[in-house]
Amino acid sequence: MSKTNSDIKPFYIYTSNDKLYIKNINEHTEKLSNNIYTYCANIDSQKRIHICSIDTTGRLIHFFNNNRGYWKKTAICKAFNNTKNIKDMRLYIINNYLNLFVVEESSLDENIYKVSHFNFCPGNTKISKHDINNIVKDKGHIYKLNIDDLSNIVFEYKALNTSTRGESNNNTIIFNSQSRLWLTPNTLLRDINYTSNNQSKSNIRDDIFEYCYSIKYKK
Repeated sequence: MSKTNSDIKPFYIYTSNDKLYIKNINEHTEKLSNNIYTYCANIDSQKRIHICSIDTTGRLIHFFNNNRGYWKKTAICKAFNNTKNIKDMRLYIINNYLNLFVVEESSLDENIYKVSHFNFCPGNTKISKHDINNIVKDKGHIYKLNIDDLSNIVFEYKALNTSTRGESNNNTIIFNSQSRLWLTPNTLLRDINYTSNNQSKSNIRDDIFEYCYSIKYKK
């Protein structure tokens, strides 16, 4: 039986001097790793904690707590050659697959960003990576992310059009959680709900992921 939300004991995860720690309600602190540059975390449907981190050499490291009192550390891949431009990481868990989004600032222009998406299943060495380039901020947001009723990831962003001297275009791409491929909206078979008067309505839910309520972050 899965744990209920009330079964999750308060804790927080933090880094200090490039070391990754987790601290629980009893003030017990456990060091998980050395040489960690940045990290993010989330909880799966079984209430197990997953942490994805980038170490100081650019490797993607996955930490997994199986509720048996110990952590498993796995080096997934060499993800980045340079870590200094990483600005943000977010982890979403869908159908037991981890979806990690990492934002990098351009080394040539601080107003242009790249978002890298890593998709993998714990315990499986197969990983897919997709880069979304030339992103510019739109009203303070680098990107917007939603999940539709079929558990597909809907990723919206504004891209710099290099052929029109700085103009930007609104774009939407969708990650099909079954095929594990990024597609444009018109190539993805979507489940459309119809009203009684045959007018279609969107099946995309509002952003449901700032849900990691029990994790507090400290730098």
